[in-house]
Amino acid sequence: MFSRLGKRSRRQWLEEEYTPFGYGQKRQIMMSIARFCQINRPIGGYYFEFGCHGANTMRMAWDCFHHLFDWSYVGFDSFEGLPEIQAIDQMKIWEKGKLKTTEEEFRRVVTRHGMPDEKLTTVKGFYDQTLTPALRNRFLPGGKVAVAYVDCDLYASTIPILEFLKDFLQTGTVIVFDDWNCFYGDPERGERRAWREFCQRNPHLRFEEFVRTSEGMSFIHLGPPPQP
Repeated sequence: MFSRLGKRSRRQWLEEEYTPFGYGQKRQIMMSIARFCQINRPIGGYYFEFGCHGANTMRMAWDCFHHLFDWSYVGFDSFEGLPEIQAIDQMKIWEKGKLKTTEEEFRRVVTRHGMPDEKLTTVKGFYDQTLTPALRNRFLPGGKVAVAYVDCDLYASTIPILEFLKDFLQTGTVIVFDDWNCFYGDPERGERRAWREFCQRNPHLRFEEFVRTSEGMSFIHLGPPPQP
């Protein structure tokens, strides 16, 4: 057990060093994307976020992007926490219903932070049920995706996300995986496995590694190869 002093010291370290380190790593990815998209402009369209618990990432995205780009922001989430955990995604930290932020609370936090309500769209439901051709057709008239931020932790949840994204890719789309090193960095689990299998199913799609941190990984969609 920590002593009273030890608990206070640990809490102070978490607040002053540990938590800001994680925040800074995520912001490094976001600001790197802002620089990339500004250098390679125009890259327009949507910021898609899959996994919106806490609204922290959506607020950071708004802070890093809205001064430069007139994007629309879409948050996809069950808003009921994690789904039933399948065998391949079993891990002590995951359990059904964990990481829940309600849709109402998410919208309230983001708009209070400064994002205009008309800039924010939310799609409620588990991905295997909501990421349908009908939903794709609803969004495609608004353009392609500039940034897709995948923060869903689980292999089973990442699969339908990547299939949904195919029709929204353009040259310069950046895909970010927030939990790249979850499951101890095992390439046969989580977002890593879903990404590898997606690339194997779609060899015509070309991607280049972009920014990597201790937690996250990002890729740039290159588009078709140049003609000789």
